[in-house]
Amino acid sequence: MSKAPTVPRLPKFPELVTTGFGDLTALEVDGRSEGLLFDSDDGAGLDLEDTAFTECVFKRVGLQGAELQRASFGDCRFEELNAPSLQAAGSVWWNTELRRTRIGSAELHGASIRSTLFDGGKLGYVNLRSAKLKDVVFRDVIIEELDLGSAQLERVSFPGCRIDSLIVNGSKLKHADLRGITLRSVTGISGLRGATIDEMQLADLAPILAAEAGLLLG
Repeated sequence: MSKAPTVPRLPKFPELVTTGFGDLTALEVDGRSEGLLFDSDDGAGLDLEDTAFTECVFKRVGLQGAELQRASFGDCRFEELNAPSLQAAGSVWWNTELRRTRIGSAELHGASIRSTLFDGGKLGYVNLRSAKLKDVVFRDVIIEELDLGSAQLERVSFPGCRIDSLIVNGSKLKHADLRGITLRSVTGISGLRGATIDEMQLADLAPILAAEAGLLLG
């Protein structure tokens, strides 16, 4: 009898109580923000590298072209984040919710993401190459292209998601649950080793698996 897969167990996110209003345009480089509400703020093009946010709430915030390399978000909540281009390579996310997010291109190369929920919304190209994800859930999210090349995933799931193109060259998966994803194409299918899929997905992936094994269909 097969053992049931281990799936993410996200913490119960507390109701955040902010103590003041934040202004992204007034933040200092490498600065810290704690317990602030950023409401309808426009951070387009801002230099927010190495900034740290804890227990902050972001509502309808725009981050088009903002520099968020190595920024960190802990115990935060995003609602309706809008960013045609999100530049956040090497960023760190933990105990954070992102709800109804719309991102055209998300550069998250080398990011560290744990105990985080992506709930609803649409993502275009998501670059998570060499990133580390642990206890992460993507729920009811449409993703056009998800690049997980050389990424490490542990207890990650995608219930109700649609992924048009999944790239997993060199990925390392542990207790990753892919059931519930509508998959259109997969590149580097050997990188799915260790993932759990359902019977319908197996049938869809059969031609790719046959090609990987060098089998010829007669």
